[in-house]
Amino acid sequence: MKDNLIIEPGIYLNLFPVNIPEHSVDLMSIERNRYPDLRELRNELKNTIKVYANEDKVYGYGADAIMLKDKGFKKIEISLYEVPRLTGRMILEGFINKVKSDNYEVFEKKGRCKIFNWNDFKITSDNNVKVFKGFDIRIIFILNSQENKLVFGIIVDVVYAFKDSSDKPLSTYLISKNFGSQTFSEVRRIQGELIPTGINTEIARQRLLEHILPFIENYSEFDLPCGLKATLSAAPMRVILGGNIL
Repeated sequence: MKDNLIIEPGIYLNLFPVNIPEHSVDLMSIERNRYPDLRELRNELKNTIKVYANEDKVYGYGADAIMLKDKGFKKIEISLYEVPRLTGRMILEGFINKVKSDNYEVFEKKGRCKIFNWNDFKITSDNNVKVFKGFDIRIIFILNSQENKLVFGIIVDVVYAFKDSSDKPLSTYLISKNFGSQTFSEVRRIQGELIPTGINTEIARQRLLEHILPFIENYSEFDLPCGLKATLSAAPMRVILGGNIL
């Protein structure tokens, strides 16, 4: 971690605030009933144009979004705070584009993704199991009741994937079955779940300090596909008992 990032004692969430400029942006928009199924529309568009349905509207954005005029879309000016689900989608897309430039492979699901760098792994002493550390990324927005303002955030969890010496995927069941309990225990030690004295009860805090914080510090800024720049706080949200999340 950077020397100027000081984590005070306390309880922290693996949730990092994302700051989005409050000024308006230009998007393309059309009534949802014009395109009830977006799959066909997406197949017709260049990959530099994105569309997203939110309530009764379909929004278009991206470098060539103006071309959506040919599909009946109209140009609008709107604050991203007015369409938080769309903004959350843009945050995820912008973050994905950023990590892809650092050789992460992205496995995307609705509203979240898992990322792995297959060149970065540890291997068990018998050379049978490669352990890959990755990250599970989710986007949320919550209301700051004190300021009556939406706060966007990225939730980061550490996840692991396993492969054998031939790079075939493994499950924990197959590791134990094919290579025995000693190899399985070593895998758990690599993950940090086991320590010499037994189960590691500090695993959540250690993963936050040793893995998640350094990862987040590498992505303090990234571009949203609408053209705005998002900034990501290097400090996680802190829980104040008896109060609110700050």
